[in-house]
Amino acid sequence: MPSDAAVTPAPPREVRADSDLPLDAYRVMLTAPSRAELLTLLGITGQDAEDLAPLADAAARDDEILAEVARTANALREAAGLEVPAVDLAARKAEHDALQQRLAPGEGLIPILAFLLSTDTVRSWHAARGLDREQSWHVLADLGQQMRVHRRGTGRLGLHQLNWVTGNWAGRLVHLGRLQFDLSRRRVARLEQGADRPSDAQDTTGSSEASPASAAEAEPMRWVVGTHIPATGPLDPAEVEASFAAATAYFTAHYADLGAGRGPDEPAFGHEFTCDSWLISDEFAQILGPDANLARFAALWERIGTIPGDGDGALFFVFGLRPPVDPADLPRRTRLERAVADRLADGRGWTSGKGRLLR
Repeated sequence: MPSDAAVTPAPPREVRADSDLPLDAYRVMLTAPSRAELLTLLGITGQDAEDLAPLADAAARDDEILAEVARTANALREAAGLEVPAVDLAARKAEHDALQQRLAPGEGLIPILAFLLSTDTVRSWHAARGLDREQSWHVLADLGQQMRVHRRGTGRLGLHQLNWVTGNWAGRLVHLGRLQFDLSRRRVARLEQGADRPSDAQDTTGSSEASPASAAEAEPMRWVVGTHIPATGPLDPAEVEASFAAATAYFTAHYADLGAGRGPDEPAFGHEFTCDSWLISDEFAQILGPDANLARFAALWERIGTIPGDGDGALFFVFGLRPPVDPADLPRRTRLERAVADRLADGRGWTSGKGRLLR
């Protein structure tokens, strides 16, 4: 006998825009009076906001630049979801940077303007998966954070973490408290035995770097929650714990479909976290002592892999710089700066790690 109870519809796997927007729509959006509010919502403040506003006006007057901004924005807003390929803006970096020189030196202006104009689809995806308006904008405000990181290293407006931000616009990222989280499918052998993977393409976040279907056919995989640490201040252990608790509550409530079909011996979805980071390193305990916040964060994780000689990661996250850099010129104001600079100078580099955490 059929039940009278309402059937809860399955959550969507993706959200798609109905159609591309025309060039004139982007011209209006780029110069609208609401632009200042939009910049604030996206975390673009201070000098970055002051520098960007006149460049947005100039881009709206340049038909060739506006056409490229519109093309990029339409690609970014085409779809968001679990396995929607993130737009590969790094592949167009040289072209975009060359075009930008007509307006200002530097890098990343064309993508920044496109990100401003393409939030509607990813915000619809956030809503479909349980994020309210404030939470959704908090996620997207990572754009402003990445621009601040860029300014810290270069002294000017710009963006170089292009494909990190496109992953966000494809719906990958959630920001809960101190930490950020994303969804990816990982090889079971890597998760449970730390087994070396044949190639990086065997792990997938649904991006263009790998085919989820072909990788899943090759060997068992499962969805996990990836962990990221934005450069926004100390890693207070209580704040870290609160973020993990919030992540488990959120993902088990709003992505329960990703745990379907698991065996009794597999961890429940939303309780298994991974982290591939320069912060997953035993070197923090040696440098700062085992009770330091960074050492305590590193100690949370079961190691399932290491990345020896990852000097570029430490260089970027400690000093905000990218190669080439002479280690002799690096500042040595803190114990961490001195230790990283010395390791880069003497060839030891930095050993990063791949970690797994069950809660």
